[in-house]
Amino acid sequence: MLNSGCASQSQRSFGLANAISSVGTVSDIGLRILPNLSFHGVHVQCINIGGGKGEIPDNKHLQIALQHIHGIGRSRARQILSKLSIENKLARELTGRELYALREELNNYMCAHELNNQVTKDIARLMEIQCYRGIRHSQGLPCRGQRTHTNARTWKGKAIPVAGKKKA
Repeated sequence: MLNSGCASQSQRSFGLANAISSVGTVSDIGLRILPNLSFHGVHVQCINIGGGKGEIPDNKHLQIALQHIHGIGRSRARQILSKLSIENKLARELTGRELYALREELNNYMCAHELNNQVTKDIARLMEIQCYRGIRHSQGLPCRGQRTHTNARTWKGKAIPVAGKKKA
């Protein structure tokens, strides 16, 4: 077994002893990226963006990897990369400075948990002022004009069978 002086017993049991010894320290800000860390055959390959923004997969190009963050689509990902003048390379090939700049740029946008909280607050406000959309949300019905006579099962829930006429 490898000499893992800093790894505790629990880390050795989960296979972290090898990962800790192979952790590369990125310059400037002391960020750490664990390359190809695996737990019982499940590979963990992602980069933590920080600030509650989530993680991006490191085996995809940046434009696609940024889209894994809730609230960032194709155009926003392209906009971020062009603003930072970062080429569309694999996420694992980011330097420390590029990763830091990407984190700072993502802090300017509302995404991930912030976006979910804002949407929840907006729906609660609509329900509080009792507008049409708020009433439809509180009744559990679609609020954008879809028909509900035969469809909208996702919103209305499972159909409840009603006893009909018995055939003689």
